[in-house]
Amino acid sequence: MRVMSRISGASRLFLLAATIVAGVGCGDTMTGPRATPTPAQPTPTPGAAHLVFVGRDTSGQPSNVFVDSVSGTSTSTIHVGDTIQWVWRSGTHSSTSGACSAGCVPNGLWDSGRLQSGTFQFTFTTAGTYPYFCTLHGPSMLGSVVVQ
Repeated sequence: MRVMSRISGASRLFLLAATIVAGVGCGDTMTGPRATPTPAQPTPTPGAAHLVFVGRDTSGQPSNVFVDSVSGTSTSTIHVGDTIQWVWRSGTHSSTSGACSAGCVPNGLWDSGRLQSGTFQFTFTTAGTYPYFCTLHGPSMLGSVVVQ
Protein backbone atom coordinates (compact mmCIF):
# COMPACT_ATOMS: atom_id res chain seq x y z
CA MET A 1 0.00 0.00 0.00
CA ARG A 2 2.90 2.40 0.69
CA VAL A 3 4.11 2.11 -2.90
CA MET A 4 0.69 3.16 -4.19
CA SER A 5 0.69 6.27 -1.98
CA ARG A 6 3.90 7.49 -3.66
CA ILE A 7 2.37 7.19 -7.15
CA SER A 8 0.57 10.26 -8.47
CA GLY A 9 -3.11 10.21 -9.38
CA ALA A 10 -2.32 10.28 -13.13
CA SER A 11 0.06 7.34 -12.76
CA ARG A 12 -2.58 5.35 -10.87
CA LEU A 13 -5.07 6.01 -13.62
CA PHE A 14 -2.52 4.91 -16.24
CA LEU A 15 -1.73 1.65 -14.32
CA LEU A 16 -5.43 0.87 -13.94
CA ALA A 17 -6.10 1.44 -17.65
CA ALA A 18 -3.07 -0.69 -18.63
CA THR A 19 -4.27 -3.54 -16.41
CA ILE A 20 -7.75 -3.47 -17.94
CA VAL A 21 -6.42 -3.36 -21.52
CA ALA A 22 -4.00 -6.21 -20.81
CA GLY A 23 -6.83 -8.33 -19.37
CA VAL A 24 -9.18 -7.62 -22.28
CA GLY A 25 -6.44 -8.20 -24.82
CA CYS A 26 -5.68 -11.70 -23.55
CA GLY A 27 -8.85 -13.10 -25.07
CA ASP A 28 -8.10 -11.53 -28.46
CA THR A 29 -4.58 -12.93 -28.85
CA MET A 30 -5.51 -16.60 -28.42
CA THR A 31 -5.16 -18.78 -31.48
CA GLY A 32 -6.88 -22.02 -32.38
CA PRO A 33 -10.46 -23.12 -31.92
CA ARG A 34 -12.46 -21.87 -29.01
CA ALA A 35 -13.90 -24.40 -26.60
CA THR A 36 -17.60 -25.05 -27.04
CA PRO A 37 -19.31 -26.00 -23.81
CA THR A 38 -21.08 -29.35 -23.98
CA PRO A 39 -24.45 -29.41 -22.26
CA ALA A 40 -24.57 -31.94 -19.47
CA GLN A 41 -26.53 -35.06 -20.44
CA PRO A 42 -28.35 -36.91 -17.71
CA THR A 43 -26.70 -40.25 -17.05
CA PRO A 44 -29.16 -43.10 -16.61
CA THR A 45 -29.05 -44.48 -13.10
CA PRO A 46 -28.27 -48.15 -13.31
CA GLY A 47 -30.83 -50.22 -11.50
CA ALA A 48 -31.44 -53.89 -11.07
CA ALA A 49 -31.51 -55.84 -14.31
CA HIS A 50 -34.88 -56.57 -15.87
CA LEU A 51 -35.33 -60.37 -15.81
CA VAL A 52 -36.40 -62.67 -18.64
CA PHE A 53 -36.76 -66.36 -17.80
CA VAL A 54 -35.60 -68.85 -20.42
CA GLY A 55 -37.03 -72.35 -20.85
CA ARG A 56 -40.05 -72.35 -18.48
CA ASP A 57 -43.55 -71.07 -19.15
CA THR A 58 -45.60 -68.95 -16.73
CA SER A 59 -46.86 -72.09 -14.95
CA GLY A 60 -43.26 -73.17 -14.36
CA GLN A 61 -43.32 -76.04 -16.86
CA PRO A 62 -40.28 -76.61 -19.13
CA SER A 63 -41.01 -75.03 -22.50
CA ASN A 64 -39.28 -73.34 -25.42
CA VAL A 65 -40.18 -69.80 -24.35
CA PHE A 66 -38.81 -66.49 -23.15
CA VAL A 67 -40.95 -65.07 -20.32
CA ASP A 68 -40.55 -61.48 -19.16
CA SER A 69 -40.75 -61.25 -15.36
CA VAL A 70 -42.99 -58.16 -15.50
CA SER A 71 -45.32 -58.69 -18.47
CA GLY A 72 -45.47 -62.48 -18.37
CA THR A 73 -45.09 -62.47 -22.16
CA SER A 74 -42.16 -62.75 -24.56
CA THR A 75 -41.98 -58.94 -24.84
CA SER A 76 -39.94 -56.85 -22.39
CA THR A 77 -40.41 -53.09 -22.16
CA ILE A 78 -37.54 -51.09 -20.65
CA HIS A 79 -35.88 -47.65 -20.81
CA VAL A 80 -32.68 -46.54 -22.52
CA GLY A 81 -29.75 -47.53 -20.29
CA ASP A 82 -31.58 -50.50 -18.72
CA THR A 83 -30.19 -54.03 -18.74
CA ILE A 84 -32.02 -57.23 -19.58
CA GLN A 85 -30.77 -60.33 -17.79
CA TRP A 86 -31.85 -63.66 -19.24
CA VAL A 87 -32.02 -66.41 -16.60
CA TRP A 88 -31.91 -70.02 -17.79
CA ARG A 89 -34.49 -72.20 -16.01
CA SER A 90 -34.63 -75.33 -18.18
CA GLY A 91 -33.16 -76.81 -21.36
CA THR A 92 -30.47 -75.64 -23.74
CA HIS A 93 -31.26 -72.30 -25.37
CA SER A 94 -29.68 -69.04 -26.55
CA SER A 95 -30.69 -65.40 -26.58
CA THR A 96 -29.55 -64.17 -29.99
CA SER A 97 -30.45 -60.77 -31.44
CA GLY A 98 -32.00 -60.81 -34.88
CA ALA A 99 -35.20 -61.51 -36.76
CA CYS A 100 -36.86 -64.69 -37.99
CA SER A 101 -38.86 -63.43 -40.99
CA ALA A 102 -37.24 -65.65 -43.68
CA GLY A 103 -35.17 -67.96 -41.50
CA CYS A 104 -33.60 -66.75 -38.28
CA VAL A 105 -30.69 -64.43 -38.97
CA PRO A 106 -28.52 -63.04 -36.14
CA ASN A 107 -27.74 -59.32 -36.45
CA GLY A 108 -24.63 -59.43 -34.23
CA LEU A 109 -25.88 -57.11 -31.50
CA TRP A 110 -25.75 -59.82 -28.81
CA ASP A 111 -25.53 -63.60 -28.53
CA SER A 112 -25.47 -65.49 -25.28
CA GLY A 113 -24.29 -68.67 -26.94
CA ARG A 114 -26.02 -71.93 -26.07
CA LEU A 115 -26.51 -72.27 -22.33
CA GLN A 116 -28.21 -74.84 -20.09
CA SER A 117 -28.02 -72.73 -16.93
CA GLY A 118 -26.74 -69.41 -15.71
CA THR A 119 -27.43 -65.90 -16.91
CA PHE A 120 -26.60 -63.53 -19.73
CA GLN A 121 -27.18 -59.78 -19.81
CA PHE A 122 -27.15 -56.94 -22.29
CA THR A 123 -27.54 -53.17 -21.72
CA PHE A 124 -29.65 -51.25 -24.24
CA THR A 125 -28.31 -47.77 -25.03
CA THR A 126 -30.62 -46.80 -27.91
CA ALA A 127 -34.41 -46.66 -28.13
CA GLY A 128 -36.07 -49.11 -30.51
CA THR A 129 -37.53 -52.59 -30.79
CA TYR A 130 -35.07 -55.47 -30.69
CA PRO A 131 -36.25 -58.92 -31.78
CA TYR A 132 -34.37 -62.02 -30.65
CA PHE A 133 -34.60 -65.80 -30.87
CA CYS A 134 -33.10 -69.08 -29.71
CA THR A 135 -30.62 -70.50 -32.24
CA LEU A 136 -31.74 -74.07 -31.40
CA HIS A 137 -35.50 -73.48 -31.68
CA GLY A 138 -35.64 -70.68 -34.27
CA PRO A 139 -39.08 -69.22 -35.03
CA SER A 140 -40.75 -71.34 -32.36
CA MET A 141 -38.85 -69.47 -29.61
CA LEU A 142 -38.95 -65.69 -30.11
CA GLY A 143 -38.77 -62.64 -27.90
CA SER A 144 -38.49 -58.88 -28.24
CA VAL A 145 -37.24 -55.95 -26.21
CA VAL A 146 -38.93 -52.56 -26.57
CA VAL A 147 -36.60 -49.78 -25.40
CA GLN A 148 -38.23 -46.40 -24.71
